[in-house]
Amino acid sequence: MFHKIYVPVDSSDVSEHILNKAIELALSNNAKLRIAHVVNFEQMTFGIEMIGANELKDSILSIAKEFVEHIKETIKNKHVQAEIVLLENYGAGLSNLLLEDAKAWHTDLFIIGSHNLGSFSHLIAGGVAEDISQGSNIPILLIPKHK
Repeated sequence: MFHKIYVPVDSSDVSEHILNKAIELALSNNAKLRIAHVVNFEQMTFGIEMIGANELKDSILSIAKEFVEHIKETIKNKHVQAEIVLLENYGAGLSNLLLEDAKAWHTDLFIIGSHNLGSFSHLIAGGVAEDISQGSNIPILLIPKHK
């Protein structure tokens, strides 16, 4: 049914849960996974020259690359067809960046987690899952934060 499953992840415990569910679904459908991690440099793009900005960027990228290595270790013995991408966001909007990448990869299904931030945090930060659902016709499997 689904052949190409797109899974955005971050370093939260919710993402670990989502990744495990995505692996199960991919294996049961003989599907491929595209696991995407976004490094958000949006705050660094206000046009202000910061002292040490390059060092900060390098440090953030280094942390992101360590996380990608963790994902590789997580999926290594799972026998799942997967590719991992590290995307850099400079202000395009996180959901737009993920949607563009997913569409270019011809995704059949998004698997996204809900962090359940609460109404105030949701009002301030918005919800990536909600933004993706409004901006795409790709089916979405929303996995709630486990309790």
